[in-house]
Amino acid sequence: MSALVSHGWTNASGADVRGWVTVVLCADCDADAPHAAPLITWFHVHGSVDADNDAAFLALLTEWAKNVRVATLDEATLEEEITAWRRGEL
Repeated sequence: MSALVSHGWTNASGADVRGWVTVVLCADCDADAPHAAPLITWFHVHGSVDADNDAAFLALLTEWAKNVRVATLDEATLEEEITAWRRGEL
C-alpha cells in the first residue's frame, strides 16, 4: 500500500520548495514500526477491505497516516547525484 504525502523544505535562497512523495507501507521494512505493524497485521488477517471490516481498517490507516514521516532532504547527497547525472553516471 502507498500514500502520497506532502513535504517541503526551504532551499539555500530561502524559498519554500513544496511537493509530494510516495510513502510505501512495506510488510518487511515496517514490521517493527509501532504505527505500521498493526496495519500490516490487519492485511495479513483480512487481505482486503469490505463492509464488515472497513471501520477497523480506517482506524488503523488513520493512525498510520498520522505518523508517516518523510525523511529530510540530504542536500549534499542531492548535489552528488546531480553531478553524477550531469557526468552521465546515472
